Amino acid sequence: MNKLRSYSWRNLKVDLGKKIEELLLNNGWIKEENKSSIELWRMRLDSSTCIFYKSGTLYISYPDYKEEKFKELRELINSYVGTRYIVPSKEFLIGLDEVGKGEVIGSIILAGVRFPRELFDDLDIIVDNVDTKHNHRIEYWEEIYRKLEKSKDKGLCFLIEKISPREIDSKKSINKVLDQRYKKLLEGLIEGLDISKARIVIDDYGVGSILSENLDKLKSQGAEVLVVDKSEDNYLETRVASIMAKYERYLEIRDIGMPLGSGNVSDEKTIEWLEGWYKNHREWPWFVKRSFKTIKNIERRMDNEGR
Repeated sequence: MNKLRSYSWRNLKVDLGKKIEELLLNNGWIKEENKSSIELWRMRLDSSTCIFYKSGTLYISYPDYKEEKFKELRELINSYVGTRYIVPSKEFLIGLDEVGKGEVIGSIILAGVRFPRELFDDLDIIVDNVDTKHNHRIEYWEEIYRKLEKSKDKGLCFLIEKISPREIDSKKSINKVLDQRYKKLLEGLIEGLDISKARIVIDDYGVGSILSENLDKLKSQGAEVLVVDKSEDNYLETRVASIMAKYERYLEIRDIGMPLGSGNVSDEKTIEWLEGWYKNHREWPWFVKRSFKTIKNIERRMDNEGR
């Protein structure tokens, strides 16, 4: 059975959507009735579907065996709407991102990736509709990881660093620790590389002097360096890094082997688990960040109730 894949362009204007509609009709697509009030139009060609939403999202789903045809269509649509991500300006693209900084459970996972410009389109297609903002089963991330891993032979390189809860609890400034670990990741990613041929994008967590000095040095050697908030929305290299970090975090949560929820302080399941654990044990396991305000509040409330 052939699996459906998907790809999207977002924030398109209605008049541009109309041009794409005409383009598809001229290329043999057949218009269908809308299935939702949020759709402006819907089309089909064989087993592929294209929908333009009122939100400005252009969505295409297609079976695996139609990938080459989709690539041709994607290139054609890009000529009208532009690419999803900022196009490569250097021969090598390096992206760095982390997850787990705001979660009360688990390590902070840092990921760094590097890949040649020639891989840009292939990786874009692999990760485009990967949802990094919501919780998924580990199998979801394993499937994506397997797809990305196939690109290692073509030049995709990635490195992982972890900052444990114990290390987080013992430091006054976690951003300094992030600076140090990102510097280490960068050293590994640029080893043997002509740095003047690299674009480096870091998702901005509050980069401090330790890393800034290192980045300035790389700039002086010809690298393009960008520290950008919400960078994965516009830079493919940090989106890939975000996905790798997310996968490693899910592996860690799975290996802990307890019904912890997402580990986020807004997750009721996580708070319920923390309260139950402290009520029964009065000591925290290694994977809980004891310095978090949420943990202090649970300790204070339950210790007062026990008096």
